[in-house]
Amino acid sequence: MSARTFKLTMSERCFRFKPDALPNHAPRKPGVYEFVTFDEKLQPRVLFVGLALPDAGGTVYDALGQHMMGNLRPASEDLFKAAKDVYFDYVAGWDGDSLDDLKDIAGALVAKHKPPLNPSTPPPSSGRFTAVALEEVG
Repeated sequence: MSARTFKLTMSERCFRFKPDALPNHAPRKPGVYEFVTFDEKLQPRVLFVGLALPDAGGTVYDALGQHMMGNLRPASEDLFKAAKDVYFDYVAGWDGDSLDDLKDIAGALVAKHKPPLNPSTPPPSSGRFTAVALEEVG
């Protein structure tokens, strides 16, 4: 096993977390997503990092909808208790080709941002690498 640095492209911008934003902006494919808020200086703060895989939630679109309906934690109620304005962002692309990569990317994002609404136990990694780093490109 060796260390791996993934090159990521995030969505072109953050989208407000509200029902009418999901159909137009949430991808209908597996992926990693974040709930984000912004401070008074417009600096982002990640509230939660989520992972949508075919065997556990399907697509980013489906997962966001489940959070909104309260069927997946944190529920929208929890998110809006943590911040007045909540947005979502997602990994639009990465330099890998495996859905297992998404597990490693989600774990690295949790380790990087330490989001307050993620469980204290990080998401499971693929176990393929000794360490995972992220580099945002594009």
